[in-house]
Amino acid sequence: MRHAALATLVLALLPTAASADVITLQPTPADLYDLDHGRYYTWGFAPEFGEPDPVVIGATLDFDNIRNWDSGRNWLHVHLLDAAPFGVTTYYDGERGGDNLAGLGLHLITYENLPTTPQDITYTFDADELAALNDYLADDGIAGLGFDPDCHFYNDGVALTLTYTNEVPEPACATLIGAGAAVMVVRRGRRMKRT
Repeated sequence: MRHAALATLVLALLPTAASADVITLQPTPADLYDLDHGRYYTWGFAPEFGEPDPVVIGATLDFDNIRNWDSGRNWLHVHLLDAAPFGVTTYYDGERGGDNLAGLGLHLITYENLPTTPQDITYTFDADELAALNDYLADDGIAGLGFDPDCHFYNDGVALTLTYTNEVPEPACATLIGAGAAVMVVRRGRRMKRT
């Protein structure tokens, strides 16, 4: 009987948990001009979430079939930017090495020595990066990504996928749900041992 009461309590609380939606953004052109060595790029975006006060709870940056044009050493620097002109903007760097975006926004990752064979790469934002993205979007609804290729990277497209919600569960409610589920698992395990 206790199990039934506990299960009813947990199920009653579940609707207050956050439900999430997903939006995928892609720059134009999707391949960022094949990330030419002599240039660096910013991509400013303004996601249309369709909900008031969205909170981004997950983000991935995907590179489709990215590959270096030759087998030499190479780097691709990627930054999260709090401000960038809307759309894709190209800047000339004269094939200078180094990270032209250093000190701007938040450095996400530097890929080093990507091969000449095509591969899909996914970068997943951590909690601090998600917090920064949410801060940037809360300001004016616009954020951006910066890319500085120190080689030429052919690719079939870049995409940013955002998982978001506008329903954040109360911490006490989330704790209660977790505790209730843990108790049910432990008791079920004990009961199975007895039989």
